[in-house]
Amino acid sequence: MPLFTVQTGARLHFGLLAVQAASGRNFGGVGLMVGSPGCELSVEASDRDECFADPKIAERLTVWRDEYRHRCPAECRPPACHIRLSQSIPPHTGLGSGTQTSLALAAALARSAGEKNVSAPELARRIGRGARSALGIHGFQQGGLLVEGGKRHTAEISPLVARLDFPSEWRVLLIMPNDRCGLSGDAERAAFTRLTPMPSSLTEALCRIVLMELLPAVASVDFSSAAAALQEFGQLNGSHFAPVQGGVFADPEVAELAKWLAHQGCVGVGQSSWGPTLWILCRDEPEAVHRRDEIAAHPSARACTIHLTAAQNVGSHARQSVGE
Repeated sequence: MPLFTVQTGARLHFGLLAVQAASGRNFGGVGLMVGSPGCELSVEASDRDECFADPKIAERLTVWRDEYRHRCPAECRPPACHIRLSQSIPPHTGLGSGTQTSLALAAALARSAGEKNVSAPELARRIGRGARSALGIHGFQQGGLLVEGGKRHTAEISPLVARLDFPSEWRVLLIMPNDRCGLSGDAERAAFTRLTPMPSSLTEALCRIVLMELLPAVASVDFSSAAAALQEFGQLNGSHFAPVQGGVFADPEVAELAKWLAHQGCVGVGQSSWGPTLWILCRDEPEAVHRRDEIAAHPSARACTIHLTAAQNVGSHARQSVGE
């Protein structure tokens, strides 16, 4: 039996461009695909459906599989299959695990039904993703630094309006609390209902940072300017979300670590999505290793996993092999 395997990285979400906009587009945002932690998932036709994964993730995979079969064209409906998740992104940590895992499943199911070139937005529609942000959808397809323009209608998948390769020598440290999670599901939806609309002046400031500071800095490989732009963008976003997440940073220990890093002169620090993961941009591998060792000795990081990674400037990878 052919075995279809899909690999993808994780998604950092630096922040939104609009929330409850009175006019124009809603949401939008800026993100980056990183190579690890990543997801690897395989699908193999079988005489019955079965999932091989942690029970909680297996339950979600089952729901996504059934949703995919319901929404895909009848002539492209995949057969009964075994789904195996061999590598996973930590869930509810701000790294886009739900989108990347569900899209990996959708891509593998499409391949198992004979479809080879289904776009990521179409896979997302079939699996029911893209209610707000589409950064993970576009990142799944092509990687890199991504800017999405927001959506006018609920059913629309936010269009990608800018994409750049992220400099290959730059590194990213991820500080992930081991026993704490960010908002998701019903709690996330409730938080959005409690948020006040983002002022148009803030949206304008965020757009200026992206267009006039971040994108030119990345395009010209200007590390200092890119780090400062990303930090400012994240701080402004965090200030707007502070009433529902408890501060600029959702986790008190992570907030304390970010404060300490600022005192150390570190620029290029922020929270990914609802957190609690903290990202730190580093100029190169030696700086990242040095910074990692410093952070590991800080009391606020003792209950955290520190992960060193780099941007992923390509989309997901699919391959076919012969199963057992």
